[in-house]
Amino acid sequence: MVVDSSRLILTEKTGLSCGPEALHEALYMHRKRLVGRLAELTPADWAAPTRCPQWSVHEVVRHIVDVAEYHVTQLAKRPEPTRFDRFGSFNPVSTPVLWLQDSAGQSPEQTVEALLRVIEEEHDILGDRIEEGGAALERSAAGREILWSVQSLHVLWDAWLHERDMAETLGAGEPPDAAVQSFVALYSLLIAGGVATVFGDTPHVSFHLIGSPDGVYEISGHRDDVRVAVGSDSPSQLNGPFEAVLESIAGRGPSLAETVGVSNATIEGLSRLSVVMTAR
Repeated sequence: MVVDSSRLILTEKTGLSCGPEALHEALYMHRKRLVGRLAELTPADWAAPTRCPQWSVHEVVRHIVDVAEYHVTQLAKRPEPTRFDRFGSFNPVSTPVLWLQDSAGQSPEQTVEALLRVIEEEHDILGDRIEEGGAALERSAAGREILWSVQSLHVLWDAWLHERDMAETLGAGEPPDAAVQSFVALYSLLIAGGVATVFGDTPHVSFHLIGSPDGVYEISGHRDDVRVAVGSDSPSQLNGPFEAVLESIAGRGPSLAETVGVSNATIEGLSRLSVVMTAR
């Protein structure tokens, strides 16, 4: 899939400047790619540990299924309660663990079958939602008001991140499509900027993500609508490896300050997301 990312912009309230259609295809292809990688796993691989504390590969994949099923319920706007409603407000640390209760005892084969089913349902219903259009705003897990399709970007980011969590067992494999990497970079910086804004000022900074499809990304905007754009009119202020920076932002590996070699108020603000995601 080819996306002209030279002028890509993502904001909380208006979504992707290229529209959600490219995201629709990127999410579907990324999920199908993961299924292909899972087909190569042995029983020992399924039981192997991951970067998620106390979660095996099997539990991470069950979580990916849960997120996809939750995504479907959100897109469908179903009025009746779902299995996800009984746990109250979403907590990024505890709620996913509670969701796993519903698939306890499931075999890896059953999990892959569930993933295949929900991939197709998600693809169909996201396509329908895109055709429906509209600019409905929803409340994000970070407490921000965002365009409905930005929630779907969160789902892609979650899938990318958890595939990385299983990398020791899955192996290097082929890198994700360039469009997936662009969307994940944009969203990672957007959610980090949004959380930073909740606690203080909106960051205004340009990042050179070394090894990313687009090179430089710039965070800007204001309290009500954080913005991330590909490219910058001024030299980048922060530099770091693409995957390492995005993982640091999400609370994996070294801190963001260590990853970029800078410690200041902007870095502290952008590190807030990692604190939220790992707080117990």
